[in-house]
Amino acid sequence: MHSTHSVGQANSDGSDILQGALNAELAHWAAVEADAVRECRVRQGGSTGTVPISAPAAAQPPAPPFGWPPGVAGRLARCLYFGSYSPVPEVAVTATIGLLAGVCGRAYRTYTDMDLALYIILVAQSGIGKDAIHSGIPTLLRMGEVPQAALFLRATDFVSGEALHKSLLESPGFLNLQGEFGRKLKRMSNPTDTPMQQFRTVMTNAYGKQFLEGKTYSNADKNMIGVEWPALSFLGETTPGTFLQCLTPDMMEDGFMSRFLVVSYKGIKPDPNEVRVYDLAPDDLAALKGLLFQAVKFQSPINTPPACVVNPTPDAYDKLKRFELQCNESLNATDDEAERQVWNRAPLKAMKIACLLAVADNFAMPTVNIGHVAWALSLVRADIDVFQSRQKSGDIGTDDHARFIKMVAILRDYLTTPVKAGYKVPAKMQENGIVPHSYIQIRIGKNLACFNSYRQGQKMAIDHTIRSLMDGGYLMEVDKLKVAEAYNYHGRAYRILRLPN
Repeated sequence: MHSTHSVGQANSDGSDILQGALNAELAHWAAVEADAVRECRVRQGGSTGTVPISAPAAAQPPAPPFGWPPGVAGRLARCLYFGSYSPVPEVAVTATIGLLAGVCGRAYRTYTDMDLALYIILVAQSGIGKDAIHSGIPTLLRMGEVPQAALFLRATDFVSGEALHKSLLESPGFLNLQGEFGRKLKRMSNPTDTPMQQFRTVMTNAYGKQFLEGKTYSNADKNMIGVEWPALSFLGETTPGTFLQCLTPDMMEDGFMSRFLVVSYKGIKPDPNEVRVYDLAPDDLAALKGLLFQAVKFQSPINTPPACVVNPTPDAYDKLKRFELQCNESLNATDDEAERQVWNRAPLKAMKIACLLAVADNFAMPTVNIGHVAWALSLVRADIDVFQSRQKSGDIGTDDHARFIKMVAILRDYLTTPVKAGYKVPAKMQENGIVPHSYIQIRIGKNLACFNSYRQGQKMAIDHTIRSLMDGGYLMEVDKLKVAEAYNYHGRAYRILRLPN
């Protein structure tokens, strides 16, 4: 806890007591940092002359598909999980990685001389517990009890690129946290939305850059100088429907979307956690305090970070290099610009995540080990799977091919998944492979850009795509009278003859 210093008894100028208070404060945080370094060395196998006390095993929450992060990062994520009213492992992990990126982004660099900032999007249905991000991250920062640490987080809805640019020049290393980011992302996909195009440009320019230019105004007093290492990290959350509307060819092909690590949660809302506790073991709390104390000094634009490089062990380096070569091979195997962008940035994401895990384990002497790399690759591969599954489902792109792929995905889902009652499809129709036109219309709805952006309207887009499938021998229109007699359904319907692989 901080001591409270009184200046009421100062000398005439107050300098002696103020200086004494400052010295006491600095000594306090130097001791905190030293304690954290000792704890980190214990975990790394070093010696402090004392025997660490083993804590009792804590309850283990269910793991996300990509597993819990190793080391301190994993325990921070579990802390957020147990402190959430609607605990979701994917949400807790996303919040933890976002927090580490915001704190470490400017103070540390990869061994390839890149900052550790990340752009992250959490995609999940509304109401499942994404609010844990907005409550959990500030809580961990407060638990660290480090002055100025709150500056690592900006829960600010920047209305323009100008506002974001100015904030970065004033405080060049922080995490921008945004709820319902999909709405802003959708605006960024609109080329006529000038403020959001500027916002998108600033985000693009701030990603992985060693220098961000300053601002010059007609009033010279308002001028702002540029800053080195503008480590902007970003964490936004949105729903699947809104997210899919943003996956336009333009957003994918210029590399903007590929800068984001996408974490997806498809599960249901969990039961409420009535006993919420944010709890960290003493050594993990000391590590968090030490990390915050080490990084907070670089919040000022005039404090250019020293080259605190996070180096890998030989086997960790080999594993990252193999992944990079695999990504290069996949990139060279396709002419699809959107897919090329995803493979192009996957190795950088994996490297940054592995480095963040290493810094969390030992902020004083961070070293990436094979465990850090393995988990980072699992998270990045899940990100790639999100893109590939969306592409195979026709959710990316707005051309005839995208509409064809999406229609095939809808028809395949109709044949393999029980139809919900709300579609009002007779069970026998589905059993016999006959799909109502109304089912297709409802499934396409209002959120599929490839149909809704068609120049002749959604209706014509559906009709033209169905005609293409019929011409290819995949569908056959069924006589209306026969359908009415057999199923009491009045409307257009089609027999699914076969579907392309």
